[in-house]
Amino acid sequence: MSVTGHAVRRRFVTLADGMQLHYRIVGAGPPVVLLHPSPQSGAFSLPMARRLAPNFTAIAVDTPGYGLSDPLPGRPSSPALADYLPPLRLFLDALGLARVALYGNATGAQIAQLFAHAHPERVALCMLDTAGHKEDADLDAMLEGYFPDVTPRRDGGHLLTHWDMVRSLSLFSPWQATDAGHRLVADLPSPAALHSKLLDYLRAGPAYAAAYRPAFYTAKHALISRIRVPVTLTRWEGKPDLAEVDALIGRGLPPNFTVLRAGPSPDERLAAAEAHLLRHYRPTAAPMPALPPQIDPGAVRWQSMFVDVPGGQLFARACLAGSGRPWLGLHDPAGSSRRVEPLLSPWLGARPLLAIDNPGNGESDRLLSREAISTEAYAAHAEAALAALGFDVVDALGRYSGGQVAMELARRTPQRVRHVVQAGVMIFAPDEREALLAHYTPSIEPRWDGSHLVTAWAIVRDMSLFWPWYDRRATAVIRRDAAIDAASLDRRVQDLLKIGDAWQQAYAASFRYPMQERLGALPVPCLLADYPGAASWPRLAMAAACSPRVALGEIDADASAWRRRVDRFLGERDAA
Repeated sequence: MSVTGHAVRRRFVTLADGMQLHYRIVGAGPPVVLLHPSPQSGAFSLPMARRLAPNFTAIAVDTPGYGLSDPLPGRPSSPALADYLPPLRLFLDALGLARVALYGNATGAQIAQLFAHAHPERVALCMLDTAGHKEDADLDAMLEGYFPDVTPRRDGGHLLTHWDMVRSLSLFSPWQATDAGHRLVADLPSPAALHSKLLDYLRAGPAYAAAYRPAFYTAKHALISRIRVPVTLTRWEGKPDLAEVDALIGRGLPPNFTVLRAGPSPDERLAAAEAHLLRHYRPTAAPMPALPPQIDPGAVRWQSMFVDVPGGQLFARACLAGSGRPWLGLHDPAGSSRRVEPLLSPWLGARPLLAIDNPGNGESDRLLSREAISTEAYAAHAEAALAALGFDVVDALGRYSGGQVAMELARRTPQRVRHVVQAGVMIFAPDEREALLAHYTPSIEPRWDGSHLVTAWAIVRDMSLFWPWYDRRATAVIRRDAAIDAASLDRRVQDLLKIGDAWQQAYAASFRYPMQERLGALPVPCLLADYPGAASWPRLAMAAACSPRVALGEIDADASAWRRRVDRFLGERDAA
């Protein structure tokens, strides 16, 4: 992602209270902090960020509980919008920003106006876009049915509720209306664009209304007009509910307010804000300081970070506390780093831990074309991440195809990988491989009616019930407790929806990986482990027959027992 030579980078910052906020940053020059609508993320602010990049450092932060930012401390069930001010203040503190321009849109505009009133010394210019005034009685009527329950359901129906909300935002205002008087005359976004927005709704989850609802009731003339720093209010002719902006203007604004009038196109909207910033903020603004570290290296907990690698960035979960060889965690096809966290968590605080999302998986950049996806390519990017972090030697733990990536990494750089632990093994006979290649990964390309969501949910559910999932005969039943509670399914479906149809190439790479040959030539000791009763359990013996350097073991439900089992293997092989 770049504009005129400026690359958009994604980073985390750890606040003084331990909370992590995610932000996107692009450009050079004085800082402008961009605050987004709910329940979206800083991705919404990228058009403005790119517009500003040649002259400003644009910082698009995810509001707590949205995008990839941690939720508010204590996760209050009914937070007030003022609860979002302390994290914003700590965010500015952590980035060393004494005084900035704030540009807020919708919910972001309401947070910006509250912050400018509470902390005027921190705000050089407050820019309010999609801000207005509406009476409480009108809001009560408008919001009836606006916030449906999207708690994950066993049947996956909450996904279609999300889809209905995302799609209907382009059809009606408010979205849940059905009459002609509230109909919008606008192009409906493509299924891919709707799907991208849907993912932010899913990231926010059942608490998606936490900042969204109070923001409506904070859009009040009495609150906005009390700001004493310089303020701009954008009156964009393309705004569907422009009457709310006019209602705010009509009540009268103090002399420190400027109304930015912009034509109906999105470009005119951005241009008006850019011109005002160039004239009224940039000449006297302080420069952007150096960026702080992303994580607290001494914290004994999982933290999020992005790792810069050639071509882009990989998302990672890490805990750098502890000593000795770090663990590298690698996930399964169409999964993410959070899938290996339970297997590595027994070493929290004892050894440094790093679990990465493969390119195009989870939150990592799509660094590979679909045609270039392979086990070897995943291993090359894992190697690049280790080099970027200065990890010279690691033990690698892979879940299913992650074990293959660990093997390939060991084959490429045996001096970097001391041991491989595979949790679940993907090794297949030729006829089984051909059947899997033909049937395992049907298309889940976004469809106009949202039916791809139903398909994805059904696939992930049946993965826990049958092997392979598309064979639903009694002979294919998996005879162990099925992980089909709604919350677990929702997390796994989100991983699948993020990779999309590239899951076809990710699984094909795993199915085609020459396990027998590579196990036989593996240059480092390997522990193959699995859960008794798992569909892949019988494959341990198949894999073990390929190499005398392979040991077998069970994955214990008890975390301490699992750690002892693995540590014993590592100690024995180190001694040998």
